[in-house]
Amino acid sequence: MDEYLARPVENVSDPLKWWSDNHRAYPKLSRMVLDYLSIPATFTAVERVFSQGRQLLHFTHNRLAPLTIRASLCLGSWARSDLLRMEDLIAAVTPKKCKRVELDEDNVQGTQAI
Repeated sequence: MDEYLARPVENVSDPLKWWSDNHRAYPKLSRMVLDYLSIPATFTAVERVFSQGRQLLHFTHNRLAPLTIRASLCLGSWARSDLLRMEDLIAAVTPKKCKRVELDEDNVQGTQAI
Protein backbone atom coordinates (compact mmCIF):
# COMPACT_ATOMS: atom_id res chain seq x y z
CA MET A 1 0.00 0.00 0.00
CA ASP A 2 2.81 2.43 0.88
CA GLU A 3 4.48 1.82 -2.48
CA TYR A 4 1.23 2.55 -4.32
CA LEU A 5 0.55 5.70 -2.28
CA ALA A 6 4.11 6.94 -2.94
CA ARG A 7 3.53 6.91 -6.71
CA PRO A 8 2.75 10.19 -8.47
CA VAL A 9 -0.91 10.71 -9.35
CA GLU A 10 -1.68 9.61 -12.92
CA ASN A 11 -4.50 10.70 -15.18
CA VAL A 12 -6.16 7.35 -15.99
CA SER A 13 -9.14 7.12 -18.34
CA ASP A 14 -9.86 3.42 -17.69
CA PRO A 15 -9.20 2.44 -14.06
CA LEU A 16 -10.24 -1.19 -14.60
CA LYS A 17 -7.64 -1.56 -17.35
CA TRP A 18 -4.99 0.18 -15.23
CA TRP A 19 -5.58 -2.20 -12.31
CA SER A 20 -5.66 -5.17 -14.65
CA ASP A 21 -2.33 -4.10 -16.18
CA ASN A 22 -0.78 -3.49 -12.74
CA HIS A 23 -2.22 -6.42 -10.80
CA ARG A 24 1.19 -8.10 -10.46
CA ALA A 25 2.71 -5.04 -8.79
CA TYR A 26 -0.18 -4.73 -6.32
CA PRO A 27 -1.89 -8.15 -6.15
CA LYS A 28 -3.91 -7.74 -2.94
CA LEU A 29 -4.76 -4.11 -3.51
CA SER A 30 -5.84 -4.78 -7.11
CA ARG A 31 -8.25 -7.51 -5.96
CA MET A 32 -9.75 -5.11 -3.40
CA VAL A 33 -10.06 -2.31 -5.96
CA LEU A 34 -11.66 -4.57 -8.57
CA ASP A 35 -14.19 -5.73 -5.96
CA TYR A 36 -14.93 -2.11 -5.11
CA LEU A 37 -15.18 -0.96 -8.73
CA SER A 38 -17.55 -3.82 -9.57
CA ILE A 39 -20.19 -2.65 -7.06
CA PRO A 40 -23.34 -1.56 -8.93
CA ALA A 41 -23.61 2.23 -9.15
CA THR A 42 -27.23 2.41 -8.05
CA PHE A 43 -29.37 0.71 -5.47
CA THR A 44 -31.92 -0.10 -8.18
CA ALA A 45 -29.44 -2.45 -9.86
CA VAL A 46 -28.86 -4.22 -6.55
CA GLU A 47 -32.61 -4.60 -6.00
CA ARG A 48 -32.96 -6.06 -9.49
CA VAL A 49 -30.23 -8.63 -8.79
CA PHE A 50 -31.90 -9.64 -5.52
CA SER A 51 -35.22 -9.97 -7.34
CA GLN A 52 -33.60 -12.17 -9.98
CA GLY A 53 -31.97 -14.20 -7.21
CA ARG A 54 -35.36 -14.68 -5.59
CA GLN A 55 -36.68 -16.01 -8.91
CA LEU A 56 -33.66 -18.28 -9.32
CA LEU A 57 -33.92 -19.57 -5.75
CA HIS A 58 -37.50 -20.72 -6.11
CA PHE A 59 -38.31 -23.71 -3.93
CA THR A 60 -37.63 -26.04 -6.87
CA HIS A 61 -34.02 -24.82 -7.10
CA ASN A 62 -33.18 -25.02 -3.41
CA ARG A 63 -30.31 -27.45 -3.97
CA LEU A 64 -28.19 -25.18 -6.13
CA ALA A 65 -24.69 -24.58 -4.80
CA PRO A 66 -23.84 -20.97 -3.87
CA LEU A 67 -21.24 -20.85 -6.65
CA THR A 68 -23.85 -21.97 -9.20
CA ILE A 69 -26.27 -19.27 -8.02
CA ARG A 70 -23.57 -16.61 -8.22
CA ALA A 71 -22.49 -17.75 -11.69
CA SER A 72 -26.10 -17.77 -12.93
CA LEU A 73 -26.76 -14.25 -11.68
CA CYS A 74 -23.49 -12.93 -13.14
CA LEU A 75 -23.98 -14.59 -16.52
CA GLY A 76 -27.55 -13.30 -16.76
CA SER A 77 -26.50 -9.77 -15.85
CA TRP A 78 -23.61 -9.80 -18.32
CA ALA A 79 -25.85 -11.11 -21.10
CA ARG A 80 -28.48 -8.40 -20.49
CA SER A 81 -25.72 -5.75 -20.48
CA ASP A 82 -24.32 -7.01 -23.80
CA LEU A 83 -21.04 -7.96 -22.11
CA LEU A 84 -21.64 -11.55 -23.14
CA ARG A 85 -23.20 -12.78 -26.37
CA MET A 86 -26.37 -14.80 -25.86
CA GLU A 87 -24.95 -17.58 -28.08
CA ASP A 88 -21.89 -17.89 -25.81
CA LEU A 89 -24.10 -17.94 -22.72
CA ILE A 90 -26.25 -20.72 -24.16
CA ALA A 91 -23.16 -22.71 -25.17
CA ALA A 92 -21.70 -22.31 -21.67
CA VAL A 93 -24.77 -23.61 -19.86
CA THR A 94 -25.84 -26.32 -22.30
CA PRO A 95 -24.72 -29.75 -21.11
CA LYS A 96 -22.33 -31.47 -23.47
CA LYS A 97 -23.55 -34.68 -25.06
CA CYS A 98 -21.50 -37.65 -23.94
CA LYS A 99 -21.01 -40.95 -25.63
CA ARG A 100 -19.55 -44.09 -24.18
CA VAL A 101 -16.17 -44.99 -25.63
CA GLU A 102 -13.82 -47.83 -25.01
CA LEU A 103 -10.20 -46.86 -24.52
CA ASP A 104 -7.57 -49.22 -25.83
CA GLU A 105 -5.14 -48.67 -22.96
CA ASP A 106 -5.73 -51.24 -20.22
CA ASN A 107 -9.32 -51.80 -21.43
CA VAL A 108 -10.55 -48.74 -19.51
CA GLN A 109 -14.11 -47.61 -20.24
CA GLY A 110 -15.24 -44.00 -19.95
CA THR A 111 -17.19 -41.19 -21.51
CA GLN A 112 -16.11 -38.53 -23.93
CA ALA A 113 -17.80 -35.21 -24.72
CA ILE A 114 -18.85 -34.85 -28.33
